[in-house]
Amino acid sequence: MRKVGREPQKLETLNLFSVLQSGDGRAIYDPANRESFLSQVDAGLTRALDSEATLHGIRVQALFGGMVVNLNTVRLLKVEDTGDCYYRSDDDVLVPDFRVITEAGKPLLIETKNHFCKDPMKCYRIRATDLDALGRYAGLAGIPLRFAIYWAPWNQWTLNDPARFTRTGNYAEIEFFAAMKENEMAALGDYTIGTTYPLTLRLTADMNKPREILADGKVSMWIGGSEIRVGGTVLEDNTERNIAFYLMMYGKWRYDGGHIELDRDGLPLAAVHTVSPEEITPNQGFEMIGSLSFLYSQAYNFLTLGEGGRVTKLNVKEPTSLAPVIPHDWKKKQLPLWRFILQPSYE
Repeated sequence: MRKVGREPQKLETLNLFSVLQSGDGRAIYDPANRESFLSQVDAGLTRALDSEATLHGIRVQALFGGMVVNLNTVRLLKVEDTGDCYYRSDDDVLVPDFRVITEAGKPLLIETKNHFCKDPMKCYRIRATDLDALGRYAGLAGIPLRFAIYWAPWNQWTLNDPARFTRTGNYAEIEFFAAMKENEMAALGDYTIGTTYPLTLRLTADMNKPREILADGKVSMWIGGSEIRVGGTVLEDNTERNIAFYLMMYGKWRYDGGHIELDRDGLPLAAVHTVSPEEITPNQGFEMIGSLSFLYSQAYNFLTLGEGGRVTKLNVKEPTSLAPVIPHDWKKKQLPLWRFILQPSYE
């Protein structure tokens, strides 16, 4: 997808300066205005950085936008909740995070939510007043509203119709399995990937360089080459190698910890890293390794979260550079992939 060119450092700074500018009539060039602006920015940033929930919410919103861009299916993705909004209504409205035009040409307004809880089975909940305010904005715009919920403990995205939420007192809620059953992420280009197993990365030693096993058990060798195997087959095509390596890095299969192959002289020959599914379905021959949204989110989390899940970055500079998206016109050479497009099921 292409990105509209902008100058955020200049324009967004100037827009924020305009919003925070003192109303006492001083000219924009007055040094007192600059000092007041910088003071307000410093105070606001301090409050924001002290709120872990705020940081996670902003990070997940950026994660969703980057993920949809990488899925490379929708016609348009636009941040909706920026700039002033005026409305004529007796009741309040809230502006959703994104506006999307799907591949089928259907417009959607999408509100992103980060759902993290010590009990991973706890329902996602939103205040009914907030849900109604978002719904009023969608009604005025004449565009359906959807909630993109990031179930953080599962690293799982669902896209849900808030009309399916259950009203309980002052809240509306949906539980995880209902959200999965009614998941509309396929409308954004998401699908689940299966492949044969195991996936293996083999880093071979350079035989012209020193190789040894040190006294403390550590291995010293130079890498002379690499190969990636799927189910024992060596992949030759670079695109397929990149896809397989991406699946190894960010898929949900279990890593074996790696081991060193030795030659007849007891010297290191290769370092071998393997991932395999934890459970095997009899007579199937392949297993699911994750959805595109799962894989992208794993990669994004690796770059933006630190120890203990602490936010270290709010976004990545260019989300389209994160993942080697499987080309829409990709055709198998050696890497077998099963792609499952999961459709929502409504009673």
